Amino acid sequence: MAKNSSTRSVGKACFGNWLVTAALLFGSTASSVQGAESTDITRNCNECHGTDGLGFKPGVPHLNGQPDYLLTNMINAFQQGKRSTKVKMHRDITDAEVAPLARHYAQKKAQRPKSATNPDLVARGEAVYLKRCADCHVDNGRDSDKEAPLMAAQDLNYLIDQTLAFKTGVRKFPFLMDGAYKDLADEDLTAAAHFFAAQEQEVPKKRRRR
Repeated sequence: MAKNSSTRSVGKACFGNWLVTAALLFGSTASSVQGAESTDITRNCNECHGTDGLGFKPGVPHLNGQPDYLLTNMINAFQQGKRSTKVKMHRDITDAEVAPLARHYAQKKAQRPKSATNPDLVARGEAVYLKRCADCHVDNGRDSDKEAPLMAAQDLNYLIDQTLAFKTGVRKFPFLMDGAYKDLADEDLTAAAHFFAAQEQEVPKKRRRR
């Protein structure tokens, strides 16, 4: 009896070890497959945005953390010619790739590199933000309302280019935005860009007093 009990114990231990090994093996395999799929989805975007959605060059936007519906609308606008682009790859994205690509970048929370901003322009931009931008670009651009993009810690050069593009007519105003732009000088728009670029990507945590 003691021998049989010992044998059963050894058998259970071996089976348990097998389960752990299998879980680690298949879990690792599933993770690798998921990683490969993500890399495959972004294969045509990595040169500029990387797998985490961070722009590598001045003027290239950070896509990480943007709402997936906003990224979807942006890609569709490129595909349909409603938004001009100099990047051929924007127009070559297939319909089947749009949703997975938007979902991929929306889920990325990588820390955005900070742009070098001018403190005087940041201060001027804050005044513009409070009067003209705060209703849609909530919490200093860290959140959004009315389907507005997240602006905090966005690339400075990209922000300047895009804010001026609306004023010159290169880009069409979305809902309510034309009113926000009314009577703003180019310097005001540039200042607003500096303000958004200078913001922390996430709400700064308050330090506890000792």
